[in-house]
Amino acid sequence: MTQRRDFAPALHGAITASGLTLDRIVHRLAERGFALSTATLSYWSRGRSRPERPESLAALAALEEILRVPDGSLRELLGDRVRRGRGTARPVPSGELWGHFGEAVEGLMSQVQRPAEHRRVLSYHERYDMDPTGAETYCRVIAVLEAVTERAKHMITVYRDDTRGGRLPTVVPMAGVRLGRVGVDEDHHLLAAELWFDQNLRKGERTVVEYGLDFVPGGSRSVMCERRFAAPIRQYVLEVSFRPEAVPHYFRATSEPNQGGGPTSMEVTPDGRHTVRAVWLDQPAGAYRIEWEWDR
Repeated sequence: MTQRRDFAPALHGAITASGLTLDRIVHRLAERGFALSTATLSYWSRGRSRPERPESLAALAALEEILRVPDGSLRELLGDRVRRGRGTARPVPSGELWGHFGEAVEGLMSQVQRPAEHRRVLSYHERYDMDPTGAETYCRVIAVLEAVTERAKHMITVYRDDTRGGRLPTVVPMAGVRLGRVGVDEDHHLLAAELWFDQNLRKGERTVVEYGLDFVPGGSRSVMCERRFAAPIRQYVLEVSFRPEAVPHYFRATSEPNQGGGPTSMEVTPDGRHTVRAVWLDQPAGAYRIEWEWDR
């Protein structure tokens, strides 16, 4: 009996056997009307992510043709859970997503109205500004969301102070949302806030919301900025901007998916304006952060 192979090794083997570069494959997909990046294709072949959205599965069918493998031979390796798509994926429980903070996060959720799974996050872009001591002073967040059912109403944002040395920030709605209830756990340095959309979303409708985190001056020096996603996300952009007098000497971007492998890290460097950035595409649920080290 032939042993069934996993999707990633099968795709990697088909790409190798074809003799085509990733750039060439992406070019041929573009000729067929599919916009797929070389990074996404590389992630698929290494098991860092999988095709789940309808457009990705359609591109996969074209990819099978380009690689000259039997129709459906790669798609059938995805399994029923993946083939159902992201829109129906169950969110990761708080205990799995937050580890030993999971119980505290669940307690916060009881203080606010946990949103039904009526919307998904397509893109999340946040930029932290640090003060002259290396403490967080402000964070601007822009999120793109899509309703997967009728009447999607709101979202929840959760923040954890890893320094344990300052007061929790104030959530400031800026565009597309208004602030609802806020839950605070001072013992675990956690905050959860409702953000209600300016109008309910229809199924398939997308919106952009913007809000900020305003930190109290005099906080402790930070060592990382992190976001945790309970469901897969198409794009996450994280930027951290430092003052010239307080720039750490080493940075790394780390991803910790809840499924599909252990944590991975890569070194990142600041630009001429002392800003460091990381971009993650088509990632599973999990924790994503930029962390750094200070000179003693």
